[in-house]
Amino acid sequence: MAVSKIIKSKERVRDLAEVFTGEREVRSMLDLVQYLSENVEHTFFEPACGNGNFLLAILKRKLETVKVKYRKQLDMEFFTMKAVASIYGVDISEENIKEAQQRMLYEIKNFYSNTFNTKKPNEGFWDSVDCVLERNIIVGDMLNKIDEIVFIEYTTPRRHYFKRQEFRLADQLKETKKADTLFDVKIPLKNYKITNYLKLCS
Repeated sequence: MAVSKIIKSKERVRDLAEVFTGEREVRSMLDLVQYLSENVEHTFFEPACGNGNFLLAILKRKLETVKVKYRKQLDMEFFTMKAVASIYGVDISEENIKEAQQRMLYEIKNFYSNTFNTKKPNEGFWDSVDCVLERNIIVGDMLNKIDEIVFIEYTTPRRHYFKRQEFRLADQLKETKKADTLFDVKIPLKNYKITNYLKLCS
């Protein structure tokens, strides 16, 4: 892989220690946990996500699972939302975060278009996708300001509905050392009412 695809500039490597993981390496690493990376339910967190190489690859695998398992439009939209809501990323660069969000949104739009051709999504679907991407893929300093990073956990008490709770990432990571999940602290900072997947921005 060309060096130009691994780094944006020498200055960014110097200032941000920014070096991107190549597509081949991303694929090989995800193949080691293939059964997890293709699972719509499984949560992934990338603490230095750059412009989203890992996040995008995981999203593609999850969306392929949605395509294979679900046929009805409501179900495909809902499980697409579950796939998106299960992916989290932090990077210190706002430029990288915006690019990662845009790449993921573009992938979801391509997936939707290829799946339903000219069929329009249900009202609120794209707003919900945007909201989840903005809250899951965020600017943050994992070294010096981890206490300021807050994520929303999305669970599904029933089909087509989400329950959302806010948690401080630092608290979760302390507990994750003793558990297998990103969200293990049971006292949230904030609870949201159970909401239909089309109204996650309301």
